[in-house]
Amino acid sequence: MEQYTDDERVEDLKKWWKENGASILIGVALCVIAIFGWRYWNSHRDAQAEAASLAYDAFVAAVEKPDADQARQRGQALATDFPQSPYAALAALRLAKLAVANGDAAAAGRQLEWVIGNARSDELRDIARLRLARVRLAAGQTTEAEKLLGGVATASLNAEREELKGDLYLAGNQPDQARTAYAAALAASGGNRLLQLKLDNLAVATPDTVVPAPPTPPPPESAKPEAALVAPAEAASTSPAPATRPAADSAPVAPVPTEPAPVSTEPASAPVAPVPTEPAPMAAPVPPASTSGQ
Repeated sequence: MEQYTDDERVEDLKKWWKENGASILIGVALCVIAIFGWRYWNSHRDAQAEAASLAYDAFVAAVEKPDADQARQRGQALATDFPQSPYAALAALRLAKLAVANGDAAAAGRQLEWVIGNARSDELRDIARLRLARVRLAAGQTTEAEKLLGGVATASLNAEREELKGDLYLAGNQPDQARTAYAAALAASGGNRLLQLKLDNLAVATPDTVVPAPPTPPPPESAKPEAALVAPAEAASTSPAPATRPAADSAPVAPVPTEPAPVSTEPASAPVAPVPTEPAPMAAPVPPASTSGQ
């Protein structure tokens, strides 16, 4: 009975293999193909990424040269050969920047629109929306700029988005909304001198913030300095001689004149010397007239 059971199991196994063996072989083959296909795809993707990286390096080298046509050609080739690569989107953003620098807003808009439509990264698409909104604002197309800003959802770009909103409000003569947007941008950026300057320019004037102008000094009078210069000289020349001090004091000290004093014939104010006691020499006597002729 046991031998019969084993034979039946062998027959059942053969029957099962005959019914399912082909499917199992096909499944195993498909698994092998899938494994090798996945490896091939990864290697191909890596090779494409490396080729796109090399193409982007060549593009950057061309951008740094004065020849802008070569840079545009390399950028267009990168977008054509590797449209799904992030390097193609980066090249398009760089070409848009070059176009803005050259004053070609239309070319810049085309490059940025290509990034919005083809980039696989949400952040790159939002960056393109922000830059395209700036281009539209510079062209006076504020409605299109507002629509583009409405599609920006990347959290890391909140500061740039709010700042651009403030610029749009300011262009629409809405200073209160612009002030609110600039304050939000300043908070999101963590501190930015340009944003702080924009916010300060929109600050409401209060009595505490208004600084009064300093009073205007009176014009100097030209006569006063001349009088001040002349007065000391006149005072020195016209000041009277110092009076004689009493005998109890020491002898007076004469002031030092700035110019030699004129010799005066009048007695000086110093004490008068005593009259000498010796008789002064008398004049020779006149001889009397002769009387012999009489």
